[in-house]
Amino acid sequence: MSSPKRLVFVLVGAAIALVLVVGLATVVGLRIRRDARYGTVLDRQATSATVESGDRFSVRVPDRGASVGDNWTATAEPADAVALVEDELVSGSLADRIFGPSDGGGGGNRYFLFDARRSGQVTITLTNCFQGCGSERTRAASETVTWTVTIS
Repeated sequence: MSSPKRLVFVLVGAAIALVLVVGLATVVGLRIRRDARYGTVLDRQATSATVESGDRFSVRVPDRGASVGDNWTATAEPADAVALVEDELVSGSLADRIFGPSDGGGGGNRYFLFDARRSGQVTITLTNCFQGCGSERTRAASETVTWTVTIS
């Protein structure tokens, strides 16, 4: 192999290696950020968990967006066992995440972030009062999901 061809080969290999390293670092960094922000994430498949006092945990439900009529609310019993930090809709669309939801869009996953405050068992209940629950049709489309979290 001649010297210029070898140099091109080495440079291309180095560029590919750099792209792979940066990509891997980005994925790992995003995972660490997600874990720090949301803590243990519970969904409909994982309706119970044990967390430490002081830990953050989240419950996640699919949300079609306010424009469709989803309106999720959270309650905790006993209320003093956890602190609701915030609820956040994470869009299911990368374009919506970057530019904001388009008109009539905005569906994705809604996260309710909690901080565990004291030992014991807490029941977290999320309720979706679809389109205000004002008719039989909207009440039938509404739902409630419950999680049991043990704080040690």
